[in-house]
Amino acid sequence: MRSVVINDFFVCIGAQKAGTTWLARTLQTHPDLFLTPVTEIHYFDHIRGITEHLSHRKRWSRHRKYHQRLLTQWHHFGQHRSQWAWYRDYMRNPINDEWYASLFRHRGGKRFAGEVTPEYAALGREGFEHMKTLAPEMRVLFIMRNPVTRAWSQALHLCRSRGLDATRQPPEAMFALLEEPQFQKLGNYIATLDAMAAVFRPDQTLELFYEDIHRDRLEALEQICRFIGIGYSDRQFDRAGRRFNQSQEAALPDTVRARLRETYKPLAHAVRQRIGRVPESWVKEFGI
Repeated sequence: MRSVVINDFFVCIGAQKAGTTWLARTLQTHPDLFLTPVTEIHYFDHIRGITEHLSHRKRWSRHRKYHQRLLTQWHHFGQHRSQWAWYRDYMRNPINDEWYASLFRHRGGKRFAGEVTPEYAALGREGFEHMKTLAPEMRVLFIMRNPVTRAWSQALHLCRSRGLDATRQPPEAMFALLEEPQFQKLGNYIATLDAMAAVFRPDQTLELFYEDIHRDRLEALEQICRFIGIGYSDRQFDRAGRRFNQSQEAALPDTVRARLRETYKPLAHAVRQRIGRVPESWVKEFGI
């Protein structure tokens, strides 16, 4: 039996470019909620060999940038100084369940704690079962976005990270990028919903749509706060109107859109059947 238990805990997952960065930055202002200084921890995908975000090189880079902020951003010195112990634990080894649990002990008196890592959506049932052994009463928020616009936004983000100008890439090159295995896995909403349903009680999960969140952000934040178990006031969310982690700006070509519609229409149908509805933009996109 595992001795590690994380209480009053939540995780936000979702496909890349589904607004999880915006949600993390916004929730950071809540007085009853601790979010990790490194927004995406990537523990569960790292130990399953899905990603390498916790390599020593990447952790050291984040640690170094923290010290740069500590020494240069004097107007935020108090905030950065309060994170010292957290970064000390973040840099410790080995990376295991005890290491992960230690990242949520530095709450500064806040009752609830959590993290936001989109890649957890690809963990599958076994990965979620591991997660639940560490936090049996945890809450999991899963955000979905119109598969067509999500895929295009993620493609633009990948182009930027790889130093490519998306506006100069031929359709064939974009199709090849969109068909990369990890790209596809992160957008398989039904697989994620199946795995979540097999592991968590219905009251432990909340499924939301990116389009609904950004249609009325404060209403969505109230729903999310209620789900986590924290109070809500719109005065707590002065960042609700900001955008973070923006991709390149490039129009979606008609040929690419047609291909994506054909690819993702069965998924959109399946999500509507599972959830009972999809946003109006999905209905228009897929004619469902």
